[in-house]
Amino acid sequence: MTYHLRKGGREQIIFLIPLIATVSLAVISDFRNWRIPNNLIAFGLIQGFTMSALMRGIPQGLVCSVKGCVLPVAILYVLFLIKALGAGDIKLLAVAGSFVGPDISRVISYSFLAGGVISIIYLLKEFILSITNRNKLSDKTSARKLVKARVHFSAAIFAGVVCYAGTISAY
Repeated sequence: MTYHLRKGGREQIIFLIPLIATVSLAVISDFRNWRIPNNLIAFGLIQGFTMSALMRGIPQGLVCSVKGCVLPVAILYVLFLIKALGAGDIKLLAVAGSFVGPDISRVISYSFLAGGVISIIYLLKEFILSITNRNKLSDKTSARKLVKARVHFSAAIFAGVVCYAGTISAY
């Protein structure tokens, strides 16, 4: 049984505009406060369930949204327990899942790839700054700073959602 939308790429992109807007607001909030508000998550879930029901039909759309919400929580809960991923990031992926359904696994994959690229860029920036400041990278304070560095994973989720939107328009 396929959960993909039956319409063409243009309708699918229009279907994802509220998701892209919600994730954009979450990124802004995350960069400002280091948190994603629960009311934004709730609004995104309502939008996702509504859009999915409109595009896929009531029973299939709601089932699809539930599956898309549960998958990120089930898959990524371990990362939350070891403090590798924040609860807001997992909830934001659940919002994305309410729109895309079981295809959330693709959004998660794209998001982790984007997160890896963002982390590499951050490490390169820190390495270049350490060289230009003539500090040793092996200095204990610099090493502690790099270990404790946090990344706004919501930006990677935004990139994952945009990549997903780009790939479905190709079908």
